[in-house]
Amino acid sequence: MTYEIESKNDMLSGAELIVKIPKQDLDKKALYTIEEDKPDFILPFHHRIVDGQIELKYQIGPHSKLQYLAGDRNQKEYAQLWTSILNPLLDCGDWFLKPYSFVLDTKYLYCDKTKNSVSYVYIPSIRDCSDYHELKEMAADFSRLITVTDAELENKVLRTIMMDFHPKTFLQMLKTYTSTGAPALCIGPAEPRYVYEPKALPMPIQDAAKQNDIAMHEMNAPGQPEDISDISGEIVIEIPSDWKSAKKSKKEKGVETNKSKKEKRTKTRGSIGSLLRKQKNTEHAIIIGSDNTRQTKATTASESKPELDARPAVPPVYAPPTGATDITQSISYETSGAWLRLVGSASLPTAIDVVIEQNEIFTIGRYDTASGRQQSSFEFCRTTKAISRRHAAIERSADGYSLIDLSSNAGTFFDGQKLPPNTPCKLQSGCRVSFGNCGADYIWEQ
Repeated sequence: MTYEIESKNDMLSGAELIVKIPKQDLDKKALYTIEEDKPDFILPFHHRIVDGQIELKYQIGPHSKLQYLAGDRNQKEYAQLWTSILNPLLDCGDWFLKPYSFVLDTKYLYCDKTKNSVSYVYIPSIRDCSDYHELKEMAADFSRLITVTDAELENKVLRTIMMDFHPKTFLQMLKTYTSTGAPALCIGPAEPRYVYEPKALPMPIQDAAKQNDIAMHEMNAPGQPEDISDISGEIVIEIPSDWKSAKKSKKEKGVETNKSKKEKRTKTRGSIGSLLRKQKNTEHAIIIGSDNTRQTKATTASESKPELDARPAVPPVYAPPTGATDITQSISYETSGAWLRLVGSASLPTAIDVVIEQNEIFTIGRYDTASGRQQSSFEFCRTTKAISRRHAAIERSADGYSLIDLSSNAGTFFDGQKLPPNTPCKLQSGCRVSFGNCGADYIWEQ
């Protein structure tokens, strides 16, 4: 990346990106084209001169990061998404723009859910801000973020990217494969699945300039792309041989008597509607004394059976008691990360565990009956209408956790204030988070 990108988040104006380039690097023709024609795939921006440099300001608006919308797609959706990503690089010459002036990084690749279109950040500079290696790396990253239910197609995509990736030939391969109606092997998100994740994209240094020239010529030159559907030297991506037996044993375990199902329901404190919530085997009690100190004590079924089996009439609150007694108990989940504790409608999940590492993303949404597949890290029941299918995301960085609303219909609220779409908001322990207006109100704990 030639230029640095600065992120700015404002609760009133929303999220912005700021790029500064030397005045002599400005491509005036590209700048004029963007301001006049405003192609759909380019984020609109304003510019001004600051200390001899051109400051470009990009308004994110309704665009969500594409990495927040990761998940499984069927063949048609998968091919359409790849087309939306690569077509701007192939068609940008119609606006006198250059493909390597796009920021080719999945962190700055955006999607407008309402238009179902992909948007790049374009830097109008006479110098390239990206190269062929970054293009190939972006394609590899995207193939890990967005997967397809057809294992054969996924293997074909990975093989093409690793061997010799060019946008025209790649899209032609997708078009040929999907039009022939190749059989699809559907593997749901809960089944074991192997995904190849290369740590680096090897490319000999001596071939870098040659590959860059070939890709530039290929993205700008007319003509029919080469058919690469039959590539020699296949890279075989194996699916574990025991996944079928694991699937079979899973079905056998699901056969229970009515009595055992009833006993299981009485032991589960989470909402039945929650598709991803899993009850922990161990419970803990937080004891708050008169000196306002807290101690965590492991409890067994024999010590606190009545509290564990029944949901409290009033959601637990971590505060000193106001009654005659000096000690009160509150049930807590054992978690290695942060979590959201329910203080709203009792019919909703009592807690949402957010167990992610640094630079990872945790998404929250509603089960999509149309796709029938898991689309978010945590999903509410399909009858929770105020929750969008892709509602919000929680991102963890070195500075802590941030909450982002993904242009949801009913909105996401932080301490009663509605968040602007796609604008990260820092989470602090004890703050209140609400998803829509259906009573999905939670307290953030970490």
